[in-house]
Amino acid sequence: MTRTALLPDIRATRRGFSLSELLVASAIALVVMGAVATLLGVFSGALSKSQGTLDLTARMRTAAWQLRQDLAGVTLDVVPGVNPEADEGYFSLIEGPRRDSNAAANTANLEADTDDVLQFTTRAIPGPFASRYNTDTIEAPCAEVGWWLLPAASQTVPGVTLYDLCRRQFVVASFVGKSPFDPGNSLSGAAVASAQQFYDISLRTEAGRLVPNTLGDLGRRENRFVYSTASLRNTVRDGEDVVLSNVISFDVRVFDPQARAQVVSTIVRYPGDPTYVAGTGPAGAYVDLGAGQAAGALSLAPNAKSGLTTVSYDTWTLAYEFNGAGTNGQDDNGDGMPDDSGELVRPPPYTTPLRGIEVRIRCYDASSSQVRQMTIRHTFQRP
Repeated sequence: MTRTALLPDIRATRRGFSLSELLVASAIALVVMGAVATLLGVFSGALSKSQGTLDLTARMRTAAWQLRQDLAGVTLDVVPGVNPEADEGYFSLIEGPRRDSNAAANTANLEADTDDVLQFTTRAIPGPFASRYNTDTIEAPCAEVGWWLLPAASQTVPGVTLYDLCRRQFVVASFVGKSPFDPGNSLSGAAVASAQQFYDISLRTEAGRLVPNTLGDLGRRENRFVYSTASLRNTVRDGEDVVLSNVISFDVRVFDPQARAQVVSTIVRYPGDPTYVAGTGPAGAYVDLGAGQAAGALSLAPNAKSGLTTVSYDTWTLAYEFNGAGTNGQDDNGDGMPDDSGELVRPPPYTTPLRGIEVRIRCYDASSSQVRQMTIRHTFQRP
C-alpha cells in the first residue's frame, strides 16, 4: 500500500451548513438583535426621561434663584402705611380666587393656583439692574419687578392647561437723560404699556406725558405697571419675559402666626390643603391671603375701605390720607388714639406687618408624566 492511500481524503470529509441550520442560526441572531434593540430602546427612553427631568429641575432652580434674589433686595420693611416722603417703594401681593385645592377637585386637569401676582421694588444684589432701552440698555440700582402667570402660547400636552411664569423688570430711574426723553425728562406720543415694550423704565402718566417714577412715586398703586394687560407680552417681546414654562401652579402664601395645623392620626394638613377643615395643632403656617381658613388677620377679608376689588396685600401709602381725618393729629373716633388705623379715610387692605411669604412653583414634566414642585420661602421680619 502506498503512502498516499493511507491519508484520508480531506475534501471528501469536509461538510458545510445545511439550509435548516442556516435558518435556525438566522432566527437566533434576529431574536438576539431584537432583544438588544429593545434594551437599547428602554435605556434610551429612560435616559431621555432622566434628561428631561434634569432639564426641568435646572430651569426651576434658575427661576427660584431669580425670585430669591428679587425678594432679598426688597427696598422697604413690609409694613403697610408707608410715608411717601421716605422714598422706599412698595410690596404688593394679589391673591386670585383660585386655590391649589382646585387641582384635587379637577382630576382631568392639573391646573391649580394660577392667578397670584407678586409686584414689588427691589435693589440689585450685588450690581445694578440692566434693562432694555430700545436697542441699547439702561442701568439703575433699583427696579420694579412683577411675577405672574400667562397661559402658554402653545399648549403642548393634551388635557393639561400649561402656563408660562413671567417676570418683568422696569428700572427705577428718576432721571433718564438720553433720547427720546426730552430735556424735561418726559416722553410723549405713547401710552405707558406701549412705551414699555421698548423702554424698560418704570413710568407714569403726568399731564399727558410719560415721566419716570421714583421709589416714592411707586407707593401709589396708580403709578405702577399693569401686569394683567395682554400687551405686556406680544409679538414685539414674545417670550422675553418668560422665565419658566410648563407651569401649572404659582401659589403665593403669607405667614399667619395664628393659623393652626389639622392633625389626623399621622397626617398633618394646613389651611389651603385639600380636605382641611379646622386645626387645633401647632400654630403658625403659610396660608392663602384672605382665604378665611385660619384665625389670623391675614386670613380675613381685606378692609373694604381700601377700595380694592381684589384680595391684595399692599404696603400702601399715607399719601392717600393727606386730606383726610387719618392724619390730622386728633382722636376722631374717640378710642383714645389719634390717627390710628380706624381713622384712615383710605386704609390699606391689611394693616398687619408681613413676616414672610411662601411661593410654590409647580411644573408638569411631560417626559415622565410627573409633577415637580419647588418651594421658596422668604422672611421679611424676625419673629
